[in-house]
Amino acid sequence: WLPLAGLTSPRPPAPPRADPTAMAPRTGIRRRSTALGAVASALAAAAGLRCLCSAFVAGPSAAKGLRGGLTARAAEEEGGFMSKVQDFIKVEQDISLTPEEYKLALDQEMEAERKKYYINGVVKPGNLVVPWKDVDEKELEQSARGNLQKNGINDPAGPADLSKDDSDITVQTVGEQDVKVDWTAGEPGNKVGYIIERKPAGAMSFQEVGSYENQEQNFLLIKEYAGHEYSFDSQMVPPGSWTYRVLCRFRSGEIAVVDQKDVVVPELSGMDQSQAAAIFLSILFVSSVGSYLADTGPTL
Repeated sequence: WLPLAGLTSPRPPAPPRADPTAMAPRTGIRRRSTALGAVASALAAAAGLRCLCSAFVAGPSAAKGLRGGLTARAAEEEGGFMSKVQDFIKVEQDISLTPEEYKLALDQEMEAERKKYYINGVVKPGNLVVPWKDVDEKELEQSARGNLQKNGINDPAGPADLSKDDSDITVQTVGEQDVKVDWTAGEPGNKVGYIIERKPAGAMSFQEVGSYENQEQNFLLIKEYAGHEYSFDSQMVPPGSWTYRVLCRFRSGEIAVVDQKDVVVPELSGMDQSQAAAIFLSILFVSSVGSYLADTGPTL
């Protein structure tokens, strides 16, 4: 049978094909616009870079045309930005406390320094990092005062500034055969440690009796603050006149003389050597005579 006429749906007409020649002019326009935009962007970037370079090279006069120049001009009108910063730093460095406030700050700083001597900073008996070395309270206080001074906090009851140079040494006898050498350190700077030497009166060369390089004398190493008081004990010094001097070694290897002083170690008190020799010979003579008499005694 044949399909009825009018019941079949007609097919939609095919869309017209695009003409390649008609699209060519529009594509060319887009490409030309893109190229012009790239050239314009490059020119704008070059102009901006040139403006920035001229601002940095030419100095404040060229920078005033920029946004930052307005801030600089306003600061100059008010007295200058750097002057404001310098005034602020000066205020921050010059911190004045009352004696009570300084005592509180010192106690807190000493507790912070004390924790360095204990394992994990826990202050309790039997927890020292070096069990055989007790905590020196005087050294703790000196370290704490040095830390406060570095932060601009000075003791209102003491001197505000410490000398940058090491003090002169003092040499004195302790007991009969010991010599004590004391001095106060200045600013640490590039210093490493101290060396103590001595020589007999009239001798040409010194002999080293103490050095920061010795493990047992590492207390002669430079501290991180000025004003530390050093003390060195030279034990069993023979009687006579001696010259002691303290040297300081710098990181560059240079060695400088801090100071030197003369000291006289007196003779041992009591009997002198001639008296001791006479007594020894007398005892030896008596014992020899006694032995001889015992050997030549009467026989039964």
